[in-house]
Amino acid sequence: MSPAFSMQPTSATSARLVGRIDVANAAQALAAGKQIPANGNFELDLEHLESADSVTLAVLLAWSAAASRSQCRLVYRGMSDRLRAIARLGDATGMLGSSDTAPVQGT
Repeated sequence: MSPAFSMQPTSATSARLVGRIDVANAAQALAAGKQIPANGNFELDLEHLESADSVTLAVLLAWSAAASRSQCRLVYRGMSDRLRAIARLGDATGMLGSSDTAPVQGT
C-alpha cells in the first residue's frame, strides 16, 4: 500500500500537497493535478510534501506542463532543498515554471 498523498485546497487559487508521491501513487497524484485551474494563477505549497525524488519531480513537471498549456501560472512554494537539487541536476528548473526562492531546509 502506498503512503497517502493528497492535494488539499486552501483557497480558490492555492492548495497544499501532503504525504508522498511515489511510483505506487503517481497516477493518483497526476489525477489530483486536475484541481489546478485552466487559467489564472495557482500556488502549490510543497512544505508538507514528504517525498523528494525523480517520481515527485516528474509529477510536478507534468502539472507545470499542463498548467502552461492552459494559460495557468503555477507557482510552487516551500520546495525542499533536495527536490530543488534534483531539478537542477536534471536541468529541469526552468520547466517547473515559477517557484519561490526560499526553499524549506533539510528535506
